[in-house]
Amino acid sequence: MLSEDAVREIEAARSEEESLRHALLTALRVVQRERRQVGSAEIAYIADLLDLSPAVVQGVARFYDQITQTPTGQHVLSLCRGISCYLCGADDVAAEVMEVLAVGRGGTTADGQFTLRLVECIGDCDHAPAAMVDDRFIGPVEGGAIRALTRAEGGSAWHRS
Repeated sequence: MLSEDAVREIEAARSEEESLRHALLTALRVVQRERRQVGSAEIAYIADLLDLSPAVVQGVARFYDQITQTPTGQHVLSLCRGISCYLCGADDVAAEVMEVLAVGRGGTTADGQFTLRLVECIGDCDHAPAAMVDDRFIGPVEGGAIRALTRAEGGSAWHRS
């Protein structure tokens, strides 16, 4: 189900963490990154790999909004709507993104390249309005930026070092 590299990453977390439950979040993130979802098959796989009950795995998976049970696009664009971002124009950015990508909240583009998520906070307030492409922070995101962003391969032109 997972690549050898992904399994090694999960096993490393399992051996380094003080408990299997601590390794669970790493496992969920690895599976989400590689499979673009953590559905019932993935939950059963993780539970077996970490010797946890599927109910525990599913409970943690449902708690975190970056873990999805349905497939996402090749890239996930997360727009922050926290108070700092809101005050800096996050609603305008969200409207532009929905127009440019022709999707609603949680939608995936017709070509399967981008899934749009509107989230409450990504913890990058000093770059408001902030966003993330996959695991890379971008921002501040300003007018016209989304058109350029979606033309860049996964937003690589936008990530900060």
